[in-house]
Amino acid sequence: MSLVEYGEKYYREGGYNCAETVLHAANEYYDLGLHDHDMRCMAGFGGGMFVGSVCGALVGAQAALSAMIIETKAHDQMEEMRPASQRLHRNFRNAYNAVECKDIKKDWHTKELKCWKTVEQACRVLEQTVNELELPQAATE
Repeated sequence: MSLVEYGEKYYREGGYNCAETVLHAANEYYDLGLHDHDMRCMAGFGGGMFVGSVCGALVGAQAALSAMIIETKAHDQMEEMRPASQRLHRNFRNAYNAVECKDIKKDWHTKELKCWKTVEQACRVLEQTVNELELPQAATE
């Protein structure tokens, strides 16, 4: 399965929000070893923290990227984490011309699909970023 297919599984079939979906999909695709209990931390980031702020799909992708890079804490690996985060953010902004949920929804949200198209693209952006950073690839390939 591809990262997008895992995203579809969690978003369309599992009923998770955008942030939860991207992290769940990345966890399974990249074999990050996160537990369901850990995933609950993402619940409050859907819908731009439910106020239209930073897109939850971006937050989920950032959480996945952090899980791939950080061994202890960010301050111990700033030389790796900062440029990785900046690249993800740039790639996301290039894909959507925005990072705020309220702005992204204007073009990407539909009544029928809700935020599925955003989640789908966020999975692609995460995968692009992982490839550009030459991080370990999916264990499930």
